Amino acid sequence: MFIVGTITAPIPLPIGQIVALIGLSILVSESQWIKTKMQRTRRRLPAVGRQLQRMHPYLPRFLKKVIDDTDPTHLAE
Repeated sequence: MFIVGTITAPIPLPIGQIVALIGLSILVSESQWIKTKMQRTRRRLPAVGRQLQRMHPYLPRFLKKVIDDTDPTHLAE
Protein backbone atom coordinates (compact mmCIF):
# COMPACT_ATOMS: atom_id res chain seq x y z
CA MET A 1 0.00 0.00 0.00
CA PHE A 2 2.84 2.37 0.81
CA ILE A 3 4.47 1.87 -2.61
CA VAL A 4 1.18 2.27 -4.50
CA GLY A 5 0.40 5.41 -2.50
CA THR A 6 3.83 6.85 -3.18
CA ILE A 7 3.46 6.22 -6.92
CA THR A 8 -0.02 7.77 -7.07
CA ALA A 9 0.76 10.70 -4.75
CA PRO A 10 1.34 13.24 -7.57
CA ILE A 11 -2.22 12.95 -8.92
CA PRO A 12 -4.45 15.94 -8.11
CA LEU A 13 -6.66 14.06 -5.65
CA PRO A 14 -5.05 13.22 -2.28
CA ILE A 15 -5.88 9.52 -2.69
CA GLY A 16 -2.23 8.53 -3.16
CA GLN A 17 -1.15 10.34 -0.03
CA ILE A 18 -3.91 8.74 2.02
CA VAL A 19 -3.01 5.27 0.73
CA ALA A 20 0.69 5.92 1.47
CA LEU A 21 -0.12 7.01 5.03
CA ILE A 22 -2.27 3.93 5.60
CA GLY A 23 0.51 1.70 4.26
CA LEU A 24 3.06 3.46 6.45
CA SER A 25 0.86 3.02 9.51
CA ILE A 26 0.72 -0.73 8.85
CA LEU A 27 4.49 -0.91 8.40
CA VAL A 28 5.19 1.06 11.59
CA SER A 29 2.80 -1.06 13.65
CA GLU A 30 4.30 -4.33 12.40
CA SER A 31 8.03 -3.58 12.14
CA GLN A 32 10.31 -2.20 14.84
CA TRP A 33 12.98 -1.60 12.16
CA ILE A 34 10.66 0.67 10.13
CA LYS A 35 9.59 2.47 13.31
CA THR A 36 13.23 3.18 14.23
CA LYS A 37 14.00 4.35 10.66
CA MET A 38 11.05 6.74 10.78
CA GLN A 39 12.22 8.11 14.14
CA ARG A 40 15.70 8.73 12.72
CA THR A 41 14.27 10.34 9.60
CA ARG A 42 12.15 12.68 11.69
CA ARG A 43 15.21 13.54 13.79
CA ARG A 44 17.32 14.33 10.69
CA LEU A 45 14.51 16.27 9.00
CA PRO A 46 12.84 18.38 11.71
CA ALA A 47 10.60 20.07 9.12
CA VAL A 48 8.90 16.71 8.52
CA GLY A 49 8.24 16.33 12.23
CA ARG A 50 6.84 19.85 12.48
CA GLN A 51 4.53 19.24 9.55
CA LEU A 52 3.31 15.96 11.05
CA GLN A 53 2.67 17.65 14.39
CA ARG A 54 0.69 20.38 12.60
CA MET A 55 -1.50 17.72 10.90
CA HIS A 56 -1.85 15.61 14.07
CA PRO A 57 -5.15 17.12 15.38
CA TYR A 58 -6.91 16.58 12.04
CA LEU A 59 -5.96 12.95 11.40
CA PRO A 60 -7.79 9.74 12.31
CA ARG A 61 -6.73 7.95 15.48
CA PHE A 62 -4.60 5.28 13.75
CA LEU A 63 -2.52 7.95 12.00
CA LYS A 64 -2.15 9.93 15.23
CA LYS A 65 -0.72 6.77 16.77
CA VAL A 66 1.84 6.50 13.94
CA ILE A 67 2.93 10.10 14.52
CA ASP A 68 3.22 9.51 18.26
CA ASP A 69 5.05 6.19 17.81
CA THR A 70 7.61 7.69 15.43
CA ASP A 71 8.33 10.72 17.59
CA PRO A 72 12.15 11.04 17.64
CA THR A 73 12.20 11.81 21.37
CA HIS A 74 11.45 8.11 21.92
CA LEU A 75 14.52 7.04 19.93
CA ALA A 76 16.96 5.17 22.14
CA GLU A 77 20.57 5.52 21.08
